[in-house]
Amino acid sequence: MSTTIAPTTRAAASATEPLVAVRWNRVAERLWAGTHDGEFFGTIEFTGGAFEVSDDRGLYLGRAHSLAAAKRIIDQPDQQEPAVLEWRDGRRVMMFGWIGFVSAAVAAVTIATQLFI
Repeated sequence: MSTTIAPTTRAAASATEPLVAVRWNRVAERLWAGTHDGEFFGTIEFTGGAFEVSDDRGLYLGRAHSLAAAKRIIDQPDQQEPAVLEWRDGRRVMMFGWIGFVSAAVAAVTIATQLFI
């Protein structure tokens, strides 16, 4: 007698669902608190242009560009979120962009004053 084991549809569906059912409540304008079965689960706070995630002990878990990605960081800790933007690289590019813009504006004003005054 042989037994065949086939995966159920529930097992396949659970791979796409969050591992833990967490309820998120908006506590303040830029702060969300998560609970699981009535127990505190963690927080998500929007600071510095990104969502920062902390667990139930206040330990920093990561940073995300969207609220949904921040929820995935705490809901599914085993799955690594891909980095969309390296923060330091992005800031450096923005800094050089603003320096170039200001330099061009100063040059344009200097040329205009030389031509018309």
